[in-house]
Amino acid sequence: MIDLGAFETCVCLSRAIPNVLCDSNLSFEEKGKKVKITTRAGEAAKALAIDQCVCTDKQLKCDGMFLYRRQNKHWMILIELKGSEIEHAFEQLHYMRNNRPEYNQVETLFMAGQKGSIKHEAFVVSNYIATIVEKQKLEEQYGIRVKAILHSEASSPVPDVRRYL
Repeated sequence: MIDLGAFETCVCLSRAIPNVLCDSNLSFEEKGKKVKITTRAGEAAKALAIDQCVCTDKQLKCDGMFLYRRQNKHWMILIELKGSEIEHAFEQLHYMRNNRPEYNQVETLFMAGQKGSIKHEAFVVSNYIATIVEKQKLEEQYGIRVKAILHSEASSPVPDVRRYL
């Protein structure tokens, strides 16, 4: 079980509940960009709406976060759904990970009473296809490693971040 304390009010339950970013209990959608995480027996996950739920101010933030647990391994997975402004996505992910106290608060709640290691991951979901060189340049510029830039458009299958973990 994953208990997020006061942040439980921002955990996706179904489409648009509690936030328009929620596509289901384990998926996000914004302007046609979708991403999900799937679980198997013995695993746990939650989708947490960040933009306009956990963080309601005007400072930089990402769209959402998946929290995923498999045995004694734990993942905090930042998600930014973006059109073609990939550079801005890296800036948002970096700021969320390094400057937002909410990120650390979620981590503390997620790891309370848990053993094992935690991995911090980030994904950009876009209809823009960036080259490996572009991705590496942006990672160096913003100081954040992005596991993958996932392609998402209406005619393609919804990417599942679980396959990248």
